[in-house]
Amino acid sequence: MTKKICLLFLILLGFCAQAQTTSKEFRTKKISIQKDTIQIDSININSQKFKVLNSQNSIINSQEYKVDFRKAILIINSKKYPEITIEYFRFPAFLTKVYSPFDENLILPNIGSQGKLFKLATTNKPSEIKLFEGLQTKGFITRGVTGGNNQNAVTNAALDLEISGKLSKDVTLRANIFDTNIPLQENGYSQNITDFDRIFIEMFSKNWRVKAGDISLSNQESYFLKFNKQVSGLQVEANINKNLKVGGSGAIVRGKFSSFKFTGVEGNQGPYKLLGANNEPAIIVIAKSEIVYINGIAIKRGQDEDYTIDYNLAEIEFNTTFPITNDMRITVEFQYSDRNYSRFITYEEASFKTEKFSLSGYFYNENDAKNQPLQQSLTDNQKQILANAGNNQDLMTSESAYLDTYSENKILYKKTQNGNIETFEYATDETAELYNVTFTNVGTNNGNYSFDSTIAIGNIFKFVGENLGDYNPIVRLIAPSKYQIAVVSSSYQPNEKTTLNTEIAFSNNDLNLFSSVDDASNAGIATLIGWQQTLIDKKWQLKSDVNFEFKHANFFTEQRFESIEFKRDWNLITTTGNKSLLQTKFILENKKKDYVSYSFNRLNYTENFNGTKHILNAKTHFKNTSFYVDGSFLNNTSELEKNSFFRAKAKAEQSFTKSWLGAFINFETNDKKNKTTQELVNTSHKFKEYETYLGLGDSTKVFAKIGLNYRNNDSVKSNKFTEINNRKTFYINSKLIQNKATNLAVFANYRITENTFSDNEKSLNSKVVFNQRLFNDFISLGTVFETSSGNVARQDYVYVKTEPGLGFYTWIDYNNNSIQEFNEFEIAQFQDQAEYLRLPLPNLRYTATQRAKWSQSLTINPAQWKDKNSFKKTVSHFYNQSFLSVDNEQERIGNSFNLNPFDFDENKLIGLNLSFRNNFYFNKNLQKYSFTYTYGKSKNKQQYFIGNQENNTKLNQLEFQHKFAKFWLFDVLGKRSNNDLETENFSNRNYQINTKEIQPKISFLYHKDHRLSAFYHYKNKENKLQDFEVLKQQKIGLEYFYISKKQQQISANITAFLNDFTGDSNTPVAYQMLEGLQTGSNYTWSFLFNQKLNSFLNLNLNYLGRKSENSKTIHTGNIQLKAIF
Repeated sequence: MTKKICLLFLILLGFCAQAQTTSKEFRTKKISIQKDTIQIDSININSQKFKVLNSQNSIINSQEYKVDFRKAILIINSKKYPEITIEYFRFPAFLTKVYSPFDENLILPNIGSQGKLFKLATTNKPSEIKLFEGLQTKGFITRGVTGGNNQNAVTNAALDLEISGKLSKDVTLRANIFDTNIPLQENGYSQNITDFDRIFIEMFSKNWRVKAGDISLSNQESYFLKFNKQVSGLQVEANINKNLKVGGSGAIVRGKFSSFKFTGVEGNQGPYKLLGANNEPAIIVIAKSEIVYINGIAIKRGQDEDYTIDYNLAEIEFNTTFPITNDMRITVEFQYSDRNYSRFITYEEASFKTEKFSLSGYFYNENDAKNQPLQQSLTDNQKQILANAGNNQDLMTSESAYLDTYSENKILYKKTQNGNIETFEYATDETAELYNVTFTNVGTNNGNYSFDSTIAIGNIFKFVGENLGDYNPIVRLIAPSKYQIAVVSSSYQPNEKTTLNTEIAFSNNDLNLFSSVDDASNAGIATLIGWQQTLIDKKWQLKSDVNFEFKHANFFTEQRFESIEFKRDWNLITTTGNKSLLQTKFILENKKKDYVSYSFNRLNYTENFNGTKHILNAKTHFKNTSFYVDGSFLNNTSELEKNSFFRAKAKAEQSFTKSWLGAFINFETNDKKNKTTQELVNTSHKFKEYETYLGLGDSTKVFAKIGLNYRNNDSVKSNKFTEINNRKTFYINSKLIQNKATNLAVFANYRITENTFSDNEKSLNSKVVFNQRLFNDFISLGTVFETSSGNVARQDYVYVKTEPGLGFYTWIDYNNNSIQEFNEFEIAQFQDQAEYLRLPLPNLRYTATQRAKWSQSLTINPAQWKDKNSFKKTVSHFYNQSFLSVDNEQERIGNSFNLNPFDFDENKLIGLNLSFRNNFYFNKNLQKYSFTYTYGKSKNKQQYFIGNQENNTKLNQLEFQHKFAKFWLFDVLGKRSNNDLETENFSNRNYQINTKEIQPKISFLYHKDHRLSAFYHYKNKENKLQDFEVLKQQKIGLEYFYISKKQQQISANITAFLNDFTGDSNTPVAYQMLEGLQTGSNYTWSFLFNQKLNSFLNLNLNYLGRKSENSKTIHTGNIQLKAIF
């Protein structure tokens, strides 16, 4: 609701516009960088769809450069990126024109009294409205309506607006508003997914701040109430005076917090599937809410960092340069979309600070509105089930079947009798009594139903007998919950050497608002008392730090306040009872940050745990030598075990003038014994790790680091520690060349794992990046080679109906059985037919793969020779650009490596994306005897749950352009192409289509604002498989284009198609060949009108029509208003 209010605030301004920037303002520039600061253009540029690409045409992360869009200035590291391509949209001229309230010709210089009186001339022309005067604005608002005689009217909207500036001398406004109901990609979502929208309006001054919309609530000051939350609402902060600060927030919760832990698989970079708090696979992760830890250390997101994440599919994948091993403990903390109830949050804070004393208070309240369910509609009977269940989730189930009406977009069942048991059976009979049934997995042989088959809109289940299946027709009920926590903390510093602090927290965690059962366990308390003292304050300082923490067994925080690996550090498996933790620490430190520290900690859980830990840390350096030591020893007893846990790390490094040498050791011995038998417990472990490395050069510029790592892992076998594996790792990380003309970086990580009780393993991660510019940019080339291991999913998906025009697919019932089958969905050729989206389902089935990637670009540009002698001048007319990309995934068998991206062995190949394209130009962009020859080839193989699919294309194309007699432009294009599709399970979709076509076109350029063209296309298509369909298509038409510098843009097109088709026209192959048209005569026409109403508002009218011999005339129209700021 808050988000909609924010939108309404702007919509009330009354300005709307088209969703996409007109193509005439699009610019692309390829730049060889000589200095870090680049002037992109002479006028303001649009921040939307702004891209910077490197020499391999890969998008550069926006964190690696800065852009002043108002001044059109780019700042980027010229040494790292010597050659870039910039894609952007200019703002139209009417937005960048400079306006002045006075005519400068009427203003006299200040040279004393002129003795004359001057009167400013005025104009009778009314001034235009100036939106957001005094503020800097970027973006647009669009509102539109699409309708026609083949679809219902639908609205479309887009909003992308940034506002910043001063409202007054002391008050600043900042706003970022983005909202759209248009799918962003083919497999995207058409609904407004608020998990990805970023909408906020913020006003602030020196002493206060108000922010509304999508906000991030966070507290890192409190010990017990540490949290980060992405919400939608209102946040207010104010400094009452120099000592008192208050704040408050009220919002709708956007997601639910989850912490998902898993262990890495040796050599497997992913993707790894993330699950929700209740192991839900079908979740959407809220963007930028995640924190990823490896062995307790946070890592970074990004293509050039450590990992990437697919928020839609909740899958995380680690980059090649961050190798994953089987001893990595991976934890991902994140929020995911959870819409079971309307969920609200309030958060208040107040702090009072003086020179010696501070007092803070926090109150956090998050609760479901139990009478406002969203994804479930609870009956009175289901509410009673929840009331009786208390906090026991196993009791929160109910029958899922309910009567429903027939629809081709639903999977419905009818009731049948199997002996004495009433069961559900899939049915498509419109006259039957039909039920909508949800089936839930209850475990192997705990249910009466099993999975039967999959159709395009979902899964079908069938009855298999009592306790012979995995599913039952039940639904798990989600109980509304409430979580509250109040915290008071204080700090007192009587002198510079002494600090005392305290914190007390109360929590109330009600897991079921419908039930009073188990409410006695809702409330809990926690306290913290700390004392920090400087004991010696000389050249070396000796400090002490003593803290005592008490936590009641029922005290609860949604997000952890303890360290990420607290349980592992203390050998905790389960904890019951009240917690007491005493921490004492002494640290000796000098001004050079050399230190030695010793800690003694004691942890107790009243019912099952008692432990003591000693910790020693030290860090020092002598001239060019540095040392680091971190060690701990834990003794603990639990209800069944008596354990000792020893850990030690040490690192030494020697720096030389242009090199460095280092060594690292890491030991762990976790000795767990059964109290009664004194035998080792199976979860005991031990490892030893050694590493040495050598570095050459400057690690911030040109360098090379090579190293060797050895690790030995022991586990318990026959009551003693036995080696289970050892791993040797050889690695190199380097940037060997980095200058204006050449860039070479090499990374390789090779691991050999010798397993005692299983097969040995070998893993390889490597990446080579090479860029070269030769002969003063006569030749530019870029190469990226990459190999690693990972997973590929057998991707599941379903088709979901959406508003006409907002989808990508259309359904054609080829066999007239009214069942939506997978082989009956086609990519829609016309907007009114685009009624379906293809949505990916959570991936749970993966195949291990070995990946090899190669991308190569080559540009030959002799344009610099245009002023040379006759031979070089002739050569300067030519230009050649080539690009090759191969992404090869093969099933990994044993320890084989796929080092050859061009190995297309069908027996091993699981996934392939190959693309090659070469463009050879003569007189490029000159329209004077200009030739362009294009050769393209692609091969794409994908693995789906309905079977593998492979598509091969080949293209030969020659285009000639020549402008003559000043007003005439002749263009002719000839093309030969092959398009082959092979599907594993749908033979009626297989084809081998060979196409020949010629496309002459003559254009009359009466003026640079007017263009009238006539064209004729002849196309011959032949399918070489199955029914050997043939299409002979003639296409003739006229098109007109007009653009006015000031006000209007008009384009019109009318085309006639004569399709002579041989074969069955009601097949997937025919749809592909006819491109959505019908046999015989077809006609299409279009009209686009764009009118600039004033300096910021545009009106767009778009009309499309088509007619076939055996169908009615289809009319589709769209009207849009677009306000550009």
